[in-house]
Amino acid sequence: MRAGDDLNGYRLLEDFRVVGAGLSEWTFAERDGRVYFLKRFLSPTYPDDAAPGSPTTKARKRARCAAFEAHHRGIGAAMAPLTSYGGNLIATLDFFRHGAKYYKVTEKVDLAGLEPSHVASLGFPSQLVLLKTVAHSLKILHDLEIVHSDLKPSNVMIKKTELGYTTKLIDFDSSYIVGSPPPPEEIVGTMNYYSPELVRYIQGAAAAEELTQASDIFALGLIYAEYLTGALPAFDPGQNNAAIAVLNGAVLRVAPGRAPGAVTALVEQMLLLDPRARPTVAEVHATLMGLRSPGSTTARAPLPAGSARAPVRLDPAPGAVGRPTGLRTRAALEPVLTRAAPIASALRGKGLRLAADAVRPAPGGAPPGRGRALLGKLISRLEDRGTR
Repeated sequence: MRAGDDLNGYRLLEDFRVVGAGLSEWTFAERDGRVYFLKRFLSPTYPDDAAPGSPTTKARKRARCAAFEAHHRGIGAAMAPLTSYGGNLIATLDFFRHGAKYYKVTEKVDLAGLEPSHVASLGFPSQLVLLKTVAHSLKILHDLEIVHSDLKPSNVMIKKTELGYTTKLIDFDSSYIVGSPPPPEEIVGTMNYYSPELVRYIQGAAAAEELTQASDIFALGLIYAEYLTGALPAFDPGQNNAAIAVLNGAVLRVAPGRAPGAVTALVEQMLLLDPRARPTVAEVHATLMGLRSPGSTTARAPLPAGSARAPVRLDPAPGAVGRPTGLRTRAALEPVLTRAAPIASALRGKGLRLAADAVRPAPGGAPPGRGRALLGKLISRLEDRGTR
């Protein structure tokens, strides 16, 4: 398909381009006056009846496609109540198959063009905003018991705002429910940001249950180190990546930069070998928020273990049908009911009415009103204000 073609109601604005290692392609597309980012997966491909191959081969490919669809629709369903157009989690807005290929649609984000080396040259107040906003976004994900699994600088998009910069967390294609990662042979991502336990899982030396949100914390610590210093922590080049270096006994240290000592110590704690010794993202966010001023060297100590709000459990609703197997979700809006209360306390007047509309099903079982989308925007604004 080329620029100008219609794809499932989206008008392609450009030809498709290859992404990264060539596992997918992307373009921009327009629908109803709004521009979107559109990604085409190059694998798996769905075989129709006329496709080459034996019935057994086609059945195997279709089974893989069914698992691929279930994964994407399941993660999308789990995240949907807490994401919207304009929020800081750039989740999937549409997912469909056209012919043999699968497509994903997300919000188009206008980037500031900042690489980690550019962030390292900013003053610490600006760096701190970026650290806080990405931690806040990841906390939303972790509260849903979802592991991002592919955190790296290119998946933390930096956007220019009226007040400076903010971050947008993207690409949940590799995400999974805590303790339920894909098989080792299906793990994808950038090895430079793998956690030690993820490396051990791929090697067959760790169980799936060991892959928790702490794996993301290790990757986030590496990103923070780059934001603060412009480079990953130093380790023996012969170890190939930070995770292997840590598995072989290295203790990663953050080079001196503009950050106060409390922040440097926090990042180094995020890079420890033992996942249980790393702070949770709630503790990371609380510590960053505890800085008394952008240039202060004083921060509150991380939250004691167990003091953070309990994560939202995603258990299947009784009698639920049509959900992908293996994904633990509640009824469609229960996460909003659980999470909206602390947010609503910061809203007034119209905001409270929107919050109520967001979680109140329309008569006759129709989806909730426009309040859910507008509430997402209000949450995003509060998030941006609360992290400055």
